[in-house]
Amino acid sequence: VREVKRRALSIQAHHQLPPVVTHNMIDGDNDEVLRHLKAAGLLNQRESRVKVIYHPEFLSATSAVFPLDYQEFVRGCHLGVFPSYYEPWGYTPAECAIMGVPSITSNLTGFANFVSRRIPDPDSVGLYIVDRRFKGFEEGKRQMSNIMFNYCKLNRRDRIDLRNKVERVSAVLDWNQLGKHYVKARNLALQKVFNTSEDMPEFYEDDDESFL
Repeated sequence: VREVKRRALSIQAHHQLPPVVTHNMIDGDNDEVLRHLKAAGLLNQRESRVKVIYHPEFLSATSAVFPLDYQEFVRGCHLGVFPSYYEPWGYTPAECAIMGVPSITSNLTGFANFVSRRIPDPDSVGLYIVDRRFKGFEEGKRQMSNIMFNYCKLNRRDRIDLRNKVERVSAVLDWNQLGKHYVKARNLALQKVFNTSEDMPEFYEDDDESFL
């Protein structure tokens, strides 16, 4: 982390604009992310209130460019934003929750549907869900921007409190809770295709059907 800060201070000493992307990309002019950033004017101008660091590579503590592993990176974030239009499950908001980071996702993801059934008021514990199922793009965009704006107004104490709430409710994502449903799904597939199944492992307490 100190090395990243040192490099950031070094960049500030230069007069040219800080680069948007951390790598020289092959065929960068046709990269979809870069094209969208350019179209939106997100080019790290000094007066821009939104700055972008596009890192098109897996995170690793041994990287010479961005020496952080994935867990360090996630824990260092204030908010994860994943408004997917479709996601069968969605591991990124789940990983944020386990590491105590609030996140935004959409109700077109398996994660959001699971959370909505398990937690009475997900927003109150930092698991924000944007309605992309019944609202149009503009409405969903406004909802997400309002969530982000209200989050930015939180003071440090409130942000810490929200992180603690997220981490506490992440217990519902423990493999002891989720694993048995993977086993059930596999057994259903085996039963349907091969007319056979396997016993449920003893270490799963199979007493919760509330989110099947």
